[in-house]
Amino acid sequence: MECMSTAKTKVITLDQETNVSPKIESEVKQAPTTLIEPLKKKGELKPWQKITLSILVGTILLGALAVSMYFYIFTKPISPSEIITINRDYLEQDLQIINWSDKVKFITTALTTPDLPRTEQSPLNGLLFTKTEIEKLEKNRPIAIMINNHYHARPQSALNSADIVYESLAESGITRYMGIFWSQGTSKVGPVRSARQYFLEWLSPYDPLYIHDGCASSSDPRTNACGNIYSYGIKDLRTHGYWRVTDRVAPHNEYNSTVTAWDYASKNGWGGFPEIDTLQFKRDAEPNARGSRTKVKVRFRQDLPNNGLYDSEWSYDVKSNSYLHKIGGQADLDLETGKQVSAKVVVIQEVIMQSSGDAYGRIIITTIGEGKAVVLQDGKVTIGKWKKTSRTERERYYDSTGKELLLNRGRLWITAVPKDQGKFDIIEQ
Repeated sequence: MECMSTAKTKVITLDQETNVSPKIESEVKQAPTTLIEPLKKKGELKPWQKITLSILVGTILLGALAVSMYFYIFTKPISPSEIITINRDYLEQDLQIINWSDKVKFITTALTTPDLPRTEQSPLNGLLFTKTEIEKLEKNRPIAIMINNHYHARPQSALNSADIVYESLAESGITRYMGIFWSQGTSKVGPVRSARQYFLEWLSPYDPLYIHDGCASSSDPRTNACGNIYSYGIKDLRTHGYWRVTDRVAPHNEYNSTVTAWDYASKNGWGGFPEIDTLQFKRDAEPNARGSRTKVKVRFRQDLPNNGLYDSEWSYDVKSNSYLHKIGGQADLDLETGKQVSAKVVVIQEVIMQSSGDAYGRIIITTIGEGKAVVLQDGKVTIGKWKKTSRTERERYYDSTGKELLLNRGRLWITAVPKDQGKFDIIEQ
């Protein structure tokens, strides 16, 4: 619908003698004569005068803008809302710091441009990289790090930087993590804890550097982690490069770094990426092909009361098409980022567990063979089985028909639950 304007047009009557309105004439009398003479005669400025005025006004405006920008940039406080997060895949790890008066700003340099094709696949978890990125990454060997999960050790540092995480029992119903790190370097990871035999069997296919503080020693080869680290030829860093923080008590205060580990490895001939068998990976399912919200809860020892402190829970996050972790009923936060620990694919695999019968309450977990597996991805639950044919072979996952599963690219989290002592529930689908 068209609207008719009701505003009236104001008419200015021109003076017959000068051909200039009274109002304009009064204003013109106050102006410099070099500019008004032509106006009195013709009622307009000459072209060169218009250009002169335009340049003058433009210069004034540009000067005002420059002054405003100076005060905005160099005196305006930096607020959290102004921080721009750029995908880490395109950034160098080091940051340059520039001090501007009493403020600090960070400048990052591009490693690659976003339009370069990602054609190179990580055999660890299927993440795709450009050729430039993979050439840099392949200079380093994966690192397996034992991470404490005692409730006094939480929140942990750098779980969200791991490519793969294994979660399993230690003693007394307390669980422990082992992170496999490669695609992301981290200056702080931990708290670091001691080695167990079954974790050695899980890490062997990656031929990694191994960081741990201590190990289980026994005359029984099924639990003698200390002896088998040597007999397996594992590239053992033990506690090299470690430090302890003062705001936590031992043994929950020891930390390490992948940066120092890779530096040590390169100096001792342990650099370079090993031959690693890859799983089969795929792209995320399209949104309309994904499932409903899914929540799965794992209890590792039903026979030991621990007030749920080590119960592990996963909830599907539709927005990121990933799974968010809770531990002991609380959101599991990465201490370094403050973000909730997440995984792209979660595998819950049943294992056979038995007591070693020693005085330390150590357990024996069977890692080689096969068993039931529940795979969470794309908002769906797939019930199938896992298979591991030898210590140096990776676990593989199959659906109920025996077909190997294609896994989403990203962090892979593997939880080992004792078949007879543990329990997992699919709470919501």
